[in-house]
Amino acid sequence: MNKTLFAAMLAAYASAAWAAPQKIYFDQQGRPTDKPAAIAYVREYTPSGNNAAVQDFYYPSRKKYSDPYRAPLKQIRQFVPQLENGTLTLWHFNGKQKMSAPFQNGKPHGEWTNWHNNGNKSAVMPYKNGQTEGTGVRYYQNGRKESEIEFHNDKAEGKWRQWYPDGSPKSEVLMKNDQPVEMVSWDNQGRITAELNFANKKRSGFTLEWYDNGAKKSETVYQDDELISRTFWDENGLISDRY
Repeated sequence: MNKTLFAAMLAAYASAAWAAPQKIYFDQQGRPTDKPAAIAYVREYTPSGNNAAVQDFYYPSRKKYSDPYRAPLKQIRQFVPQLENGTLTLWHFNGKQKMSAPFQNGKPHGEWTNWHNNGNKSAVMPYKNGQTEGTGVRYYQNGRKESEIEFHNDKAEGKWRQWYPDGSPKSEVLMKNDQPVEMVSWDNQGRITAELNFANKKRSGFTLEWYDNGAKKSETVYQDDELISRTFWDENGLISDRY
């Protein structure tokens, strides 16, 4: 066999080996691992230039964790890689959809959606050119809203609301330039627990604690982040301490 033919065969073999599917294993936390007992996912990928054709599976069942996608090779060891373009679609072990994450020009772009394994949505977050823009929402497994917050230019701007699993209000915060300006909160019985204003990151207002019987337990007053007064009551409504 002449040297030219032998060299060509070696090159072809090397090219075929490089193009063959390769594997990376990840643990339950999404970290690359080579410890058999820790493996929870396997990524199979075929390199092509600076990119790769990829699909992820649960291990060892080989149930699909992702739909096929293309990812930059430099992202191949990232458990949730940033795609150049397209949508990363993930699945729960029971076959229900887990996540839909669209990308454009290497950045999150569009509405990212996550689901609980019972099929109900768990979170929705809108992106524009890699930045949060619009209304982000989180949901409890029962389908009720857990929180809702407005974003503009990747910063919280406007109302941030939270609810208890039964749908009753938990807190409402007015955000400006990613900082709280006003806040009201309630316990799961609907009793107010705080009413605060913020200026230069300093709080002014009051916080309350309650007994199970509905009687007021304590009231704390702040002004510019300094404690002004604190009052305690017993369960019969009598003041037990004040300073």
